[in-house]
Amino acid sequence: MTAPDIDRDGPTLAERQARWISTLTYDAIPKDVRERARLLLLDFMGVARRGATLPQAALARALFADMGGNEQSSVIGGGSKTSAAYAALANGVSGHAFEYDDAHWNCGHPGVCVIPAVLALAEREGASGKEILTAIVAGYQAMVYAMGPINRITLDIGWHGTKVGGVFGAAAASAKLLGLSEAEIAQALAIAGSEASGTMEYDQSGGEVKRFHAGIPARAGVESAILAKAGLTGPLTIFEGLRGIHRLFSERSEVDVEAYWDGSWHIMNTFVKLYPMVGTTHAALDALGTILDRQQARMGEIIAIEVGLVDWALPHGAAIVHPHDMLSAQFSLAFACALRVLRGQVAFLDLADPEIRSDPEINALADKVTPVAMQVPDGADPLFGHVTVRFADGREDSELQIAPRGHPANPAGIEDVRCKFREVLSGLLDDAAIEQVIVAAENIEETGDAGMLVRMMG
Repeated sequence: MTAPDIDRDGPTLAERQARWISTLTYDAIPKDVRERARLLLLDFMGVARRGATLPQAALARALFADMGGNEQSSVIGGGSKTSAAYAALANGVSGHAFEYDDAHWNCGHPGVCVIPAVLALAEREGASGKEILTAIVAGYQAMVYAMGPINRITLDIGWHGTKVGGVFGAAAASAKLLGLSEAEIAQALAIAGSEASGTMEYDQSGGEVKRFHAGIPARAGVESAILAKAGLTGPLTIFEGLRGIHRLFSERSEVDVEAYWDGSWHIMNTFVKLYPMVGTTHAALDALGTILDRQQARMGEIIAIEVGLVDWALPHGAAIVHPHDMLSAQFSLAFACALRVLRGQVAFLDLADPEIRSDPEINALADKVTPVAMQVPDGADPLFGHVTVRFADGREDSELQIAPRGHPANPAGIEDVRCKFREVLSGLLDDAAIEQVIVAAENIEETGDAGMLVRMMG
């Protein structure tokens, strides 16, 4: 492998990103992009509050309780404060704790890396609501700039795009919020590269460490920006260099960088999840639901469910049949299909319940689910799902879902997110408190108090 031809007289990719981030202003962000950022903020807040009730989030809170830290920033669901970096860690873990957070085709899960970093530093710095929203948009954009050229490739290899690229989104957002100069922002990104890592072996055999794959980048992004402000430097060729992120994680000498500098606001292409499952399963669950609705009056015994997915989705969501923990349940297409048939939904409380995971009837039906690789149908998104259900009386019914609900091609609106928010907070906050948080998040430019928003979550 030879060294790439880098124009030392021109900007590196880190410097190019830094220029874009440093010049971004709230007024330059289009109205629909601001609306999207508010929607994703609300989505994150609800998912993180429910996630804070899970054991993995408690472990993150125990970590900062043990390690200590200045009480700078509030922790969602913990009723406590810690340093901005540890608050970003804890809130990132909570947000990623049950696979219900937003996703992006080109970078993994941006919200749970970017938003915890923004909220933590915004509280510490006393940032305005407009500064919060601008930093969120910058973070999503930077995470796609960093991971877009390699994200699909890393998925095939087995790297987790969220863990590899999340630190760049968090560093960019943190640097913007701290008011770093263009040169300092470039250094923050360069420093962040030393934290990029993380395999996806969890999608083969489970393991709850995956929940930390958002919290760790959120923490590291905060620290990278703070260190850059203090004067630490990193390799400015962190993306395109011989030992840079793009080459190392893609195992390729050349990748397409320019496709992601097309003027798009990348936050607009974020996927809002409407199932607490890995995103590769969603279209199949939608298609199965359509069949079940259609066959409701004459269901009968199901003898087989065949699910067609794009080839690369099979190891990332269809490898596990009988889950042994919540994470493996959320990466089990077969188990989710069985839940959808027998319980009428795929609910986070069912996925978390050991008794339901070991239920003989559910597991017997899961054994009847067969995933198969398919070419992407004409007009369909790569996250399509094609389902055929076969019944004991010889009938069969098929359905193609060309893009899952919540996907940019089939988008979730604000009312969908409000309904999801109310669902995940049911039993945690009373109805009046839930509505107050919705209003506060949707009017963040006016409310502008990150600490208050977090504390409203209880």
